[in-house]
Amino acid sequence: MVLPRVLLADDRALKTLAAARGWYVSETAAKLINIGLRHVAELSADLPRRVPAAESTDFTARIPEVDNQALRAIASDRDRSISVVAGALVQLGLRYRNELVGQIPAPYPNHQEQRLIRAS
Repeated sequence: MVLPRVLLADDRALKTLAAARGWYVSETAAKLINIGLRHVAELSADLPRRVPAAESTDFTARIPEVDNQALRAIASDRDRSISVVAGALVQLGLRYRNELVGQIPAPYPNHQEQRLIRAS
């Protein structure tokens, strides 16, 4: 489990993507972190030491143990907090959101209730 610190613009994109897919935000973030780890070579070399609270938000995301170990190794190598690295991986994952597995839910017609004519 990690607490990604995500910039507000990325937070809006994350929530929009989660709503479009019908997933929880934390589930979507975990999948984006996984995609970010696949493209870790593109991760910025100069990650900030910290992200101001006024410019970001954080939340809990449960990620697989393998991703957790890779995330912690990157944070240790770059001497950055796990939250900052996780947020950067979410941002990177948003760039490659077309790699997300899963089907976008189809909209179902909204059936309206019929009027009650008589009591049963």
